[in-house]
Amino acid sequence: MLIMAGSVCMASQLLAGNLASAVDKAISQSKIPRSKLSISIRDANNGREMVDIAADKARIPASNMKLLSTGAALDVFPLDHQFRTRLLLDENRLIIIGQGDPALGDPDLLVDMADQDGRPLDIESLLQLWANAIAGSGIDRIEELIIDDRIFDRDLLHASWPANQAQRHYCAEVSGLNFHRNIISLRPAPDSSRTRVLLGESPNAPFLPISNKMTVASGKSVSNTIDPHRQPLADDIVIRGSVGKRQVSPVEVSIHEPAMFTARLIADRLDRRGIQVDRIRYAQVDERFDDGTVLFDVVTPLHTVLLECNHESKNMYAEAILKHLGNRFTNRPGSWTNGSQALEEIVQRRTGVDKNSLTVSDGSGMSRLNKIPPSVMTLWLNSFSDDSPRSLAFRKSLPSPGSGTLESRFSSSDLNDCTVVAKSGYINRVSALSGLVFAPDGRCRSFSIMGNDLAKVRGCKRLQEQIVQAITRDLASSKPTVASPAP
Repeated sequence: MLIMAGSVCMASQLLAGNLASAVDKAISQSKIPRSKLSISIRDANNGREMVDIAADKARIPASNMKLLSTGAALDVFPLDHQFRTRLLLDENRLIIIGQGDPALGDPDLLVDMADQDGRPLDIESLLQLWANAIAGSGIDRIEELIIDDRIFDRDLLHASWPANQAQRHYCAEVSGLNFHRNIISLRPAPDSSRTRVLLGESPNAPFLPISNKMTVASGKSVSNTIDPHRQPLADDIVIRGSVGKRQVSPVEVSIHEPAMFTARLIADRLDRRGIQVDRIRYAQVDERFDDGTVLFDVVTPLHTVLLECNHESKNMYAEAILKHLGNRFTNRPGSWTNGSQALEEIVQRRTGVDKNSLTVSDGSGMSRLNKIPPSVMTLWLNSFSDDSPRSLAFRKSLPSPGSGTLESRFSSSDLNDCTVVAKSGYINRVSALSGLVFAPDGRCRSFSIMGNDLAKVRGCKRLQEQIVQAITRDLASSKPTVASPAP
């Protein structure tokens, strides 16, 4: 039996050597300097690192940060955790109590929802439902509409995110009360006389200061060029460009102060119903709201938030998760600071690595200050490779080739009947891919491939796919054998 065990170990080392050789060959063919790459491939069944190419070097992970944020949420919150948003009526005061739900009013989710009569929901019909609930209470004047967003701090925009991209949907501000992914959707179109461009904004927000400087495209041109601008932490939005026909895919522009934006939307819809709102304000530090009638109570399950975060790679979802972690750990308003500290401690506890080996700056990976060694990422992924309910929920949130953010990845790859779930990551000059590969018999490998300071990311994406394919070949060619009992 001792000889048999030694034979199995030797065979395992040989196979690992074959995988390492395949990875080396792929790197050489890619012509990407090895100094720009860090790669870890780990056997999830025994924890052994099979491939180590600068695997302990901390790299910018881009959206691979979401693997840490979502995994930490599953580590901390119960599987049936829900994010809630409530509207209370207390005499002539309305109070919106937010819990930082990133999914509230998300247009991507509303398309699959319906009201109690089976009618499909959109953002306007959702606002109408809320206005109906308020009007149905019999109130005809509201003295105060109070925003309770205190579950998070009011530091809305991360200091290290690119200031020139503040108007982009992926840089949306993060609040204790989020709505419509904290963006406004524009579908500009020429008017019937083709003399001016109509914005076609959703949700309709007449109070929003939008300067429409678009022109109607002249001549035979029907192409649209739409260029939105908004300075960081400013309300004013300027839209430039030309429009030849109605824009089909919405142009998403982030808005400032999402909580106030939400309250003003509700106040506007109430005003249309003849219900006046005298004042809108934020809740004070020590103010309590223990009384009142609940007019609506919106809940979003944890698994929905995880899916939108990982499968669709929505940054605001990841940041809301991070701030929730900070709130849970400190019992204070969640922030990037206490959320990052909480995440580092969770990673240390689950992997056994010193938390000082990584740097967490945000939850989504937009910040270039995040630094994660691939060796830590594969240890983290290994901790979700078993069949426990939390691990299964984690893997269910990840895209597989051909779906989500991997929709266009691995289209020409033979994955040898293996199952791959992974998270891609991209910011300027950074490309990352980390995930898990399962053989049909349940054997598993974790991998993390990060490229930084790249001249072009396309070559790194191709290299990542070649390495994952090599992992599947390794699994297919190394089917385990069961030793016969000793005579």
